[in-house]
Amino acid sequence: MRKNKSLYVLLLLSVLFTACDKEDHLTPSNLGKDWFTIESSDDPVDQAIYQFYVETGIPVFYNDTIGQETRVDNWGNSYIHYEILQFGSSALGGTETPNPFSSYELCPRENVIDGLEFLREEIIPVLSESIKVRSFLLLKSLTPYNTAISNEAFKGLNTVLISRVPELKNMSEVERLNMKGAVLNAVLATPIAAYTEELTMFYQTTRSCYTEELYGCAGWYFYNRYEFSDPRTVGFLKDPNPNDYNNMPTETQDVGMYISAIFTYTPEEFENLYGAFDAVMTKYRIMVSVLEAIGISI
Repeated sequence: MRKNKSLYVLLLLSVLFTACDKEDHLTPSNLGKDWFTIESSDDPVDQAIYQFYVETGIPVFYNDTIGQETRVDNWGNSYIHYEILQFGSSALGGTETPNPFSSYELCPRENVIDGLEFLREEIIPVLSESIKVRSFLLLKSLTPYNTAISNEAFKGLNTVLISRVPELKNMSEVERLNMKGAVLNAVLATPIAAYTEELTMFYQTTRSCYTEELYGCAGWYFYNRYEFSDPRTVGFLKDPNPNDYNNMPTETQDVGMYISAIFTYTPEEFENLYGAFDAVMTKYRIMVSVLEAIGISI
């Protein structure tokens, strides 16, 4: 019996010494690597991205795969891990499919500088220090499954997708302002979602105009059954068109349209366009107050 106990002790010690010996040869797994750190580069395009990163702290990518490394699984087999930007998220706390886009085209390298200049001139100056952007991904085109999702900009899980980058240098002033509004809508939708009380008042301004639900209702119902002649009378930034049977905006679309409009028009221009519609102006003032609360000056 004593011999058996001694044998067990020897076996246990052997296992412990073997485990310690293996630990001496362990190598870091890099699982804690920060893929969003941008390094200096000899390549002019990548160096421009690095300079933007130094100035703003925000990484910009023109490829959805932002890195790769060799890893070892639990059975000792090596494999290549690819770090890919995650698109599966949406504004105002909603959820979409894991990838809400049927297709997208990456931005050509020759247009990356144009994208950086657009961000530096139009987007970064608007953002306060409290607004954190994990990264930007520059794209040539973006095609969502759902037409309710913007094909110009979208807030994903760890990146903001910006489409039409190759078109930026030839855009008119109006088109560029619309693009600015779309990008800022994507960037700001998440911090705005925290202001639930203000958003409730924003939505209620429209809901109080009728006993039936107006958000997302069919155009035919709006014009014929509900007998409205103009969406702006209930606070929608949508021109009247009785022949348009598309749905009225959803809550998320409604907020997005106001954010885009706020950055597309000056307060005076907005007043000239919509001053005759009390519901629109009430919702405008609510949204401006929310933007100012998160540090955005209008």
